[in-house]
Amino acid sequence: MIAKSMGIFKKSFKLLFLGLLITVVLLSFFGCTKIVFIPGVSNGYYIWKDKLEKIHIAWSMERNKAIFNGWIATDGKIIDYDKIGFSEDDTISLNSEGNKLEFNAPITENELSQEIIIEVKNYSYLEFELKINDGYDLERTHVGEYLANPKSPVFRISRDYFDELRKIPFYRKPPYSGLFYKLSTDIAFTMIFIFILGVIAIEIIRITVIRRNRKYNWYLILCYGVLILIDFGIYLFLTRLYFV
Repeated sequence: MIAKSMGIFKKSFKLLFLGLLITVVLLSFFGCTKIVFIPGVSNGYYIWKDKLEKIHIAWSMERNKAIFNGWIATDGKIIDYDKIGFSEDDTISLNSEGNKLEFNAPITENELSQEIIIEVKNYSYLEFELKINDGYDLERTHVGEYLANPKSPVFRISRDYFDELRKIPFYRKPPYSGLFYKLSTDIAFTMIFIFILGVIAIEIIRITVIRRNRKYNWYLILCYGVLILIDFGIYLFLTRLYFV
């Protein structure tokens, strides 16, 4: 009977651990490791760099009409560019020095998005002026995987900007940083809530797994000891680290 109960306990623990592991993996996919741009749904400009070191500038406006125009400049040289979703009326031009690309690409009701992909060499920065309907909308201009908004209408990013984003620890990356920050602002409520969830989990284990075990009390003490350690560990994590 003891061996059978131990087998059930170990199996339940493995299933619980596997479920937590799958949850963490799924969350990592939804974390902002890559910018999310959905044509026809995303609003405004989105800028990112791909694995081939090419810079993408894409824009969309929820299937509404809008005029997108502006320029991208650099202290290096734009050696190549591709345009995606451009119509015959849309324009794009590269100056003779190869360091400034200008575009004018209105979105009509039947268009979802446009995109420019540029390849730049020997540069230390990229400079942008991006307009929507002949004005500036910085809240709809998103740079990098964290969808950061520029501070000024004409803004620069360094060549290493996108690479530096990868060095930021996971707890400072959206959506984790926002979640942990909210939890840390009301630490007492968070600790109580986590403890209650733990008690519920322990009660389920107590009723279904260890209820008839001869070492019932020891297993119950062990479960609550683990819960206290987890709660204390989360407290240290939320109070010792900086999330924003």
